Amino acid sequence: MTRLYLISLFVFCAMTDHGAAAEVPIVTDGRSDYVICVPADATPAQRHGAEEIQSHIQKMSGAQLPIAEIGATVPAKAIVVAAPRADGDADLGDEGFILRTEDQKVLIIGPGRRGAMYACYALLEAMGVRWYTPEVTRLPNTHDIVLPDLNQTSMPSFEYREPFMTEAFDRDWSARNRCNGSHAKLDDSTGGKLLYHPFVHSFDELIPPALFAAHPEYFPLINGQRTDGYVQRCLSNPEVLKLAIEGVRRWMKDVPNAQIYSVSQNDNEKLCQCDACTAVAQKYGGQQSGLYLWFVNQVADAVATDHPDKLIDTLAYQFTEAPPTGITPAKNVRIRLCPIACCVSHPFEECNAPPNVAFMGRLKAWSKLTDSLYIWHYNANFAHYLMPFPDFREFPAEIRLYKQNGVKGVFFEGAYAPGGGGAESELRAWVMAKLLWDSQLDADKLVTEWMRGVYGPAEKPMRQWFDLIHQAVSKPTAHLFIFHGADAPQLTAEVMNNGEKLFADAELAAKADPVAMKYVAKEKLCFRYAKLLLKHTTGAELDDFVKDVRAAGITEMREGMPVDQWLANYRAAQ
Repeated sequence: MTRLYLISLFVFCAMTDHGAAAEVPIVTDGRSDYVICVPADATPAQRHGAEEIQSHIQKMSGAQLPIAEIGATVPAKAIVVAAPRADGDADLGDEGFILRTEDQKVLIIGPGRRGAMYACYALLEAMGVRWYTPEVTRLPNTHDIVLPDLNQTSMPSFEYREPFMTEAFDRDWSARNRCNGSHAKLDDSTGGKLLYHPFVHSFDELIPPALFAAHPEYFPLINGQRTDGYVQRCLSNPEVLKLAIEGVRRWMKDVPNAQIYSVSQNDNEKLCQCDACTAVAQKYGGQQSGLYLWFVNQVADAVATDHPDKLIDTLAYQFTEAPPTGITPAKNVRIRLCPIACCVSHPFEECNAPPNVAFMGRLKAWSKLTDSLYIWHYNANFAHYLMPFPDFREFPAEIRLYKQNGVKGVFFEGAYAPGGGGAESELRAWVMAKLLWDSQLDADKLVTEWMRGVYGPAEKPMRQWFDLIHQAVSKPTAHLFIFHGADAPQLTAEVMNNGEKLFADAELAAKADPVAMKYVAKEKLCFRYAKLLLKHTTGAELDDFVKDVRAAGITEMREGMPVDQWLANYRAAQ
């Protein structure tokens, strides 16, 4: 079980300003006359939201509010979960909500699968509660809980919100921070999630490699020969299309609770060069994306009649990143655009790195082709998970950029191996979660708040370290990429020398605070890793580092590379 750390937090989030409107005292001197009301037919998520209000108020104040089903009348002092919408209220969709106070009642309105539950969490945030990491919850220790007059309507900036890093997979953390990604451990009690099946790179499942022996024509023609292995498929072959349609229909039957099914290229550039595939690509601007979209649209059209509520997802990735001409995605197709080559130290709109310039053109072109664009954004060094990764100037700017260009969903890929361990992962996940719900929030203020809540007495030196590595990549020529090595611009001698003192100061400041000490030590692993990368060494320094990595539960040092293999490679490189 995770531990819950409680501390007084002198933060109150007034959700709206109505001038001299009446406040609503929920708890006075540790006592409350309030009842939490739920409908008799409340969903599991609505009941879960009510229970979360109950348990958090009790932890804050000692008062235990009863939960009761709504009868013929509602008590005068009630927090009403899943209250009915009033005339004139906005269309709230699946996740939007309204928080409203009327007289002494608190009305929580959210008719969708997660709306009322999300409103319960917003209400707790108005009381000062924060869920910074799966282990660190901060809430006031108070005998009095008083709400301001509320009349807030809240809708998510994006329909799909997924910080894809291990530290963000926790069920409660994800629900409380209003994430709905496919990989989070969300269930019916938290209103489910936006579920993919399968996730991506699905050609091997739709047209299995075992078919090559009997049907080599299903597979790509490369340099005059049909080729097997982990390759793309011959998309102009009508039997390949038939198999793909049958496969998607089978998925929809076997996994009916998924909302999105992936028909997407394998992760390589072993493309079919046959005349028919080449001709289709040429028809659509000479782009492979035209061939792949032509294929995916046919699959989507075939399943749309029987499954009008389901979506088909495909990638605009590497050889399909450039948009086609003369073809648009079907209405039930989601394009997921992947800026894998971009510099991540500067906002894309400001960066002069050629991949960023190219991506900006592609984003704008794709956004003209479809109003249902998704993004796969990269937020780690995949060759060095523990390398300090200063992208907090970049990704918040991109969230706003994506919103401005009509993007509907964002997937942020970080270090996702069991045990996690990516640099700044918990901080990054929390800031992402907040911005994905409301793209207009101030990222810098969010960073400050998280550091104050988690690093506590060590906030100042840890913020100085954070600012130091970001300053190191602020120059227009200081480009940072997701496979950067020891020449990364944030690993200068000045940064490393200053880092020694800052982490020493942070450890000293955190000495009496076990929460701060734990998170300072975890972040220091990234600094220690950078030192090992810059100066090859063995002996006690390496042994102690690996021991601490294992103690932190980290299982991979780079994408797909276990700690043991990394250690063997590191020693062999001496």
